[in-house]
Amino acid sequence: MSKRAVSENQSHFNVETAHTYDEHPLHIEMARRIAKALVDAYPWDEEGTTVLDYACGTGLNSRQILPYVMSITGVDISQAMVDKYNDRADKQGISPAEMKAICIDLEGKPGELGDSEFDVAVCCMSYHHFVNPAQITKTLAYFLKPGGYLFVADIESTPDRDEIIPESSNHVVVHKYGFSREEIQSFFDNANLGSFQFSCATRAQKNGRDINVFLAQGIKVTA
Repeated sequence: MSKRAVSENQSHFNVETAHTYDEHPLHIEMARRIAKALVDAYPWDEEGTTVLDYACGTGLNSRQILPYVMSITGVDISQAMVDKYNDRADKQGISPAEMKAICIDLEGKPGELGDSEFDVAVCCMSYHHFVNPAQITKTLAYFLKPGGYLFVADIESTPDRDEIIPESSNHVVVHKYGFSREEIQSFFDNANLGSFQFSCATRAQKNGRDINVFLAQGIKVTA
């Protein structure tokens, strides 16, 4: 992300969002629905699957899929969201070995997450915040094991390219029209992610419009 975009999003989520995010019924319900789609889309192994939850927020999605995996590493640029993530895990008796988050603006470089490679990377309802989602896709692919899966859930654009995100969010949202299947597939193709699939994870309302929330997936192609 650009420095300005990082700063704007950090400020928004640190100051305005982190302390109440988990209390919003729509956030909870959206996480539940997306998690159901994720659970149905992959052969999870509670004793083996390792997950990178990118733009993890307070961990609503992580907590939904935790019963199906061995461990989850959350990453977010908001320290307040990361603190909430780890505090909630601690209060629920979940060890850091099972679920933990760190605050970092990943670039896809050696050593950023130690020597970790993941079976699955997920990014839920965050792509519309990213200045360069194509580069983010490459970054997430970098941290996957060969044959690992990337799942992205976000807003599908309408055929008429209606403005879905309200103007009040313009300071933190870059892609206010959502994304088409073709746009997302181009991100995956350029990140060397094959076996692309694109489906509707759930329906929702945004800015007075009925919208689709898609689930896209791809597999890291082995060299």
